[in-house]
Amino acid sequence: MYNQDLFEAPTSRSSSPIFQQYLPLVTEIAKSPHSVKIWDIPYTIPQLSYLVHGDYRYYGKFPSVVAGQILEQIPRPTSNHYVLDNFCGSGTTLVEANLRGIKSYGIDISWLSVLASNVKARVNDTEEIKIELGKLVAWFEKNHTNYEAPSDNFSEKWFTKEASIDLKAIQDYLYKMPDGDVKDFLLIGYIGIVRRVSKAHDGEVRPHIKKEKRQRNVISAFSKKIQDMCKNHNEYKKLIGRNNISKCFLGDNTELPKQFSDNLCYLVISHPPYLNSFNYAPVYSLEYYWGKPFESFYTNNTIQLYKSEMKAHPASENIVESYFEHLKKCYTETYQAQPKGSYLAVVIGDCTRKGELIPVCQRTIQLITKIGYKLEEENYRTTHYGLGKYAYRHRADYHGDDKEKKDGILIFRK
Repeated sequence: MYNQDLFEAPTSRSSSPIFQQYLPLVTEIAKSPHSVKIWDIPYTIPQLSYLVHGDYRYYGKFPSVVAGQILEQIPRPTSNHYVLDNFCGSGTTLVEANLRGIKSYGIDISWLSVLASNVKARVNDTEEIKIELGKLVAWFEKNHTNYEAPSDNFSEKWFTKEASIDLKAIQDYLYKMPDGDVKDFLLIGYIGIVRRVSKAHDGEVRPHIKKEKRQRNVISAFSKKIQDMCKNHNEYKKLIGRNNISKCFLGDNTELPKQFSDNLCYLVISHPPYLNSFNYAPVYSLEYYWGKPFESFYTNNTIQLYKSEMKAHPASENIVESYFEHLKKCYTETYQAQPKGSYLAVVIGDCTRKGELIPVCQRTIQLITKIGYKLEEENYRTTHYGLGKYAYRHRADYHGDDKEKKDGILIFRK
């Protein structure tokens, strides 16, 4: 089933490509009735944000090496087979698949997620991007003072007048650019600095005002962001094939496009929102605000589709039941699309409500096995989360206590 050599960390990181240097340290603790393993990830955020993973900050508990470990363990049958991520997020699976020469597709309900995933995964012409950045900066220096800050309450609450003026100017420049890869790249860089130049706390998931925050110069932050992205993409391009297919689509994962019923999807990697954590639309409200003029184009006029996202917070009884009903629908879809012998890997975690444990991992196992998949492997990771994002500061201990929350990587086979 798996590549057993990857159950231990590489003995020499320097001899491995960057995307294999921080794979989880895997320890098997049970073999029957199925394998149970611990995945220890004792690494820092900078270590796990290698190459293009840092292009677009995405709040989720799905670090690069989790996708990488799954892809390393489950080899594709042929070069025609592909992996599908049905909660694509910011394209982590697509990037990791691309680094291994594996064809990959994603689907997400957020147009910002789809755009970020495609920008990260594709081969970008960084020289052309740098030339356009130079033009934008020169234009900005001459013209940004001609703009006015939006006067709505949202803008005034979250941004200084100076930041709003500068964001408005860059937004207008990007909006008038010809459509294409360069515009996509610059737009993701622009959206990527919105939280940074706002009044909101940088380290927390849900936006809230940080009164003592030092305000950053918008055009400087934007220029640095694009330059950093170009540097990372240059390194990324050295490791991937130019002709490999990697694409994310806008859509609802409870109704997969018919193209995925071709019996070539050998693996689905799925990372649903963690129950009782947060909903993505309000978390990215600042980014959606400044991205609004672009939404119609990138969604083919399907405006505000992202607001119909799967709800995960708060974990009221109704939301809990609708959460699992959504999982049932989307995994029924993958089961119907995948050929016999293919795999489903679900990255998901338990939660508490009013101090009471909701065993999300076990409920998910029961739900998916009822659909028809067979549980092949239970993996639980030892991690530390801080400041609203994953932050692997030290090796945590996993005791297997059923009364404690668990972060699971559950692997099933059809």
